[in-house]
Amino acid sequence: MPDEGPDFHHRKRELKVAAVGLGNATSIFHVPAVRRLEGAELVGGADLSAERRAAWERETGSPAYASLDELLERTAPDVVVVATPPDAHVEPCLRALAAGCHVLCEKPLAPSLDDVDRILRAAEDAGRLVSVNLEFREHPIFRAVRDAVTSGEHGRLEFCQVWQLLDLPPWEEPEAWRARMADRALLEGGIHLVDLLLATVGDRPVAVTAQHSAGFHEQRDADALQLVTVEFPGGRLGQLTQNRLTQAAMRYLEVRADCERASLRASFGGRAYVRLGLKRAENAGARLDLGLSGLAWVERGDRRTTLARNPRDAGVVGATRLLAGLADAIRDGGDPPSSGHEARDVHAVIEAAYESARSGRRIELATAPA
Repeated sequence: MPDEGPDFHHRKRELKVAAVGLGNATSIFHVPAVRRLEGAELVGGADLSAERRAAWERETGSPAYASLDELLERTAPDVVVVATPPDAHVEPCLRALAAGCHVLCEKPLAPSLDDVDRILRAAEDAGRLVSVNLEFREHPIFRAVRDAVTSGEHGRLEFCQVWQLLDLPPWEEPEAWRARMADRALLEGGIHLVDLLLATVGDRPVAVTAQHSAGFHEQRDADALQLVTVEFPGGRLGQLTQNRLTQAAMRYLEVRADCERASLRASFGGRAYVRLGLKRAENAGARLDLGLSGLAWVERGDRRTTLARNPRDAGVVGATRLLAGLADAIRDGGDPPSSGHEARDVHAVIEAAYESARSGRRIELATAPA
């Protein structure tokens, strides 16, 4: 357990939080999460952009600095939120850990599995914790499916599917750094799909088989289309589909967990569906499915029971739960939710998927280092 000094456990989950990288992720997720968490305080931010620093100071009332070193020296935070672009995550994480801070990093934790391991070794050496803001896992709808699987109420999980359908090719992303990651779409946005698959199954994967395609785009290594099969202990399977080229209705994140006695579903991104009349294999009559920011339900044949609905601010809810879990882990010990070690398993699947697509082979996953 991290050594926090003699008075830490007598405090009421007080947490000094600073942020490096003051872009959209920080303002949309992390600032509201800190404001919602009792005892948490924003103490400062850092960004190379003078415009973003000025906006941060207006929005939060806390100071902003041009360098991480100055931020660490002036504010002495307990937690540093790292929200720079993904290729610039490693050094801020290492420097924050070396300064004695815990880290809450935006996804992905690092560009490569080797870099993830560097961060985790530094955290272990410093006696500090690392968490990754994979906030979808804490949305009420996805949490409801995961809790239902864990409860065993519907029998053992046999098969899990996660999919995304978007009309947004990765090379057309509006943010330049995202567009530059067109050959790493599974790592950038698809990481949420992999995390939801692993979190829903609740076990470490053992092997991966994958194929990807750029469609007709000239950048042949772009992974606008991904088909990934993940093997788990006990012969269980998971399947992931990421389609960034669809011309049909878009679905941002969909989960289906098939258990022995029921299927559990979650649909993110707004769902409003009305059915009237007859459809083969379903009862006659009318049915309304409504979840303006997402819906989770249980299916048994043609019967459905709602499990949960997302609030409109589900992303902030998820980020707040992860920050609260990190604060509790700092205070009480143990791993935070969406820990660096869980993130490592996610990265291992992603790297294996790219290797499988390149080689045409099934990739067995090595055991994580102790």
